[in-house]
Amino acid sequence: MLELSSAILLIIAAFGTSIISATVGMAGGTVLLSVMLLFLTPQFALPIHAANQLISNFRRCWLLRTNIHWQFFYRFCFGAIIGNIASTWLLQTALDLKHGTIFIAAIILYSVFKPKKLPSFVPKENGFMLVGLLIGFAGMFIGATGLILGTCFIRDDMDKEHILATQGAMQTFNHLGKILGFLWLGFNYIPWILPLGAMMLASFFGTTYGVSLVRKIPDHIFRICFRGILVLSALSIIYKWIKDIAY
Repeated sequence: MLELSSAILLIIAAFGTSIISATVGMAGGTVLLSVMLLFLTPQFALPIHAANQLISNFRRCWLLRTNIHWQFFYRFCFGAIIGNIASTWLLQTALDLKHGTIFIAAIILYSVFKPKKLPSFVPKENGFMLVGLLIGFAGMFIGATGLILGTCFIRDDMDKEHILATQGAMQTFNHLGKILGFLWLGFNYIPWILPLGAMMLASFFGTTYGVSLVRKIPDHIFRICFRGILVLSALSIIYKWIKDIAY
């Protein structure tokens, strides 16, 4: 179990990273997972992270619920169910995806910097079934999938509220699926009720504050920050991948 000092740090991290996710739509979950891995092994960090992010993303999409693009969401859910079931089954075989993160970084950088003549990762309605399949599958292994999903929202046909609401709804569904998967694999959440409950409460208030900030951010500033967070996250992934190979 966690020491009190470690639990307090994770609660503070949950509050701060939920503000990031609420205002930009991603990266907060990735940062939180990175902090959690300083104190917990992946077998504990991933299930607890999924439960905390369920609250964070649900609060965001609830506050912005009138902006959810439901046709995108329904199709995403269909694919995510299949992906989550497949990854839960494969997880028992200890599938090694440690080099898969470099492909995530490549997708992000391509989406942000690609020339206009090249194809983009901007799915239409039916394309979100494939997105859901990928996110649902990857979520059980890498935990934070908001960066992958974020590449699908570098688009001009949605404003910031629609992006944050729709992405939040998709992430809520995906984290719910992950929790069910971890329960099926035998993870016991009961011993973690107190620290996890405190983290969830911190994420609830952090998200509420973050969404209040969104309405004050000009749309063009939001898009710059959105792309900037993706690029910084991709560079961070590449650095960690190189470091892991070198050592």
